[in-house]
Amino acid sequence: MFETYPFLTAITSGLLSLIGALLGVLATHFLSDRRKRREELTEQKLKAYSDFINSASKIIAARRLGNIENDPQELAVLNDAKVRICICGDRSVIQELAKFWENGATLEREHEILAFTRLCMRIRESLGYKAHDLADLKISDTLFRIEPSCFSYRASKQEKASDAENVEL
Repeated sequence: MFETYPFLTAITSGLLSLIGALLGVLATHFLSDRRKRREELTEQKLKAYSDFINSASKIIAARRLGNIENDPQELAVLNDAKVRICICGDRSVIQELAKFWENGATLEREHEILAFTRLCMRIRESLGYKAHDLADLKISDTLFRIEPSCFSYRASKQEKASDAENVEL
């Protein structure tokens, strides 16, 4: 049939090329739009996670150093980040955040520290890291030791006090 109508062959090939090009453009647009949304969501999650960790760290450090006063601005930042995590975070992260909050969220007791550590691990997983890639490390010690293990402000103060006593003698 196409042999007797050569112009149909040209029209058919042109239409097929045009349809193929349109499908390619649509697929590219759809995939790039999807990728852009996923990247924006990942960026929003990362910002919410880092804001939460930053605020929590400030509050934790203050508590550990004996300051029990709540800074309203810091609590507002913490709650804002918590809400953003609930909106755009992964389900596993939100579950661990809820457990951390249910346990008291003051990081004064061991079960709170463990809940916060699990939350940090779920955040890592949410960002693409393997589930137990840090299992052999002492993450809780790293997260919750305010001063490095080889340095102590108290020891430093004691040394200065003892040096002052030696000078007086």
